[in-house]
Amino acid sequence: MLQAGRRAGRIEMEIERTGRSAEELVDALADSETRVPAYFELDRYYGGEAVPAIREGLGHGNWLVRKWSAMYLDHHADAKSLEALLPLLRDPKSQVRLWAVHSISCDTCKLGGNPIDIVPLLIERIELDESIKVRRMATVMLAVQTLDARVLPVFERIIADEEDRKLKLHARNGLTRYRELGLSFAGK
Repeated sequence: MLQAGRRAGRIEMEIERTGRSAEELVDALADSETRVPAYFELDRYYGGEAVPAIREGLGHGNWLVRKWSAMYLDHHADAKSLEALLPLLRDPKSQVRLWAVHSISCDTCKLGGNPIDIVPLLIERIELDESIKVRRMATVMLAVQTLDARVLPVFERIIADEEDRKLKLHARNGLTRYRELGLSFAGK
């Protein structure tokens, strides 16, 4: 059973354990009726132990399972899971790509380092992805999660050439952060 309530501005969930396996819960991510309770049951009762089943979910035939599995790995990824997210950067569904971008590059919610050089992967998403939301997410992640000189010309190009105001805002914010931290583009 899932009960939601508010306390001090946060949503709290009371989740009862259903006895389903992690694999069954991952499959339940496909159904709008069972998705949220399954996700929270995985998180509360399995945590990192669900990661092997979640990694299997990354290759699931249903795009919603791939999306929610990528979301789960934002908080529970290990090196093997981060590697398993790589193919989802080119998934046919933009929401899957968006969560793959976020989960593979967000260090805020993870313990340990990321063994993947995410900068060229995110630059590729900015330059080639057809979804503006994916492009924005990749730009935000480069702006706030990395400190790498390879990003500066990308920010400069976005500011000069792109029309989307949110994309430009994220690039400007990233450029400002980089400059405040003493990194600047050699050409400027």
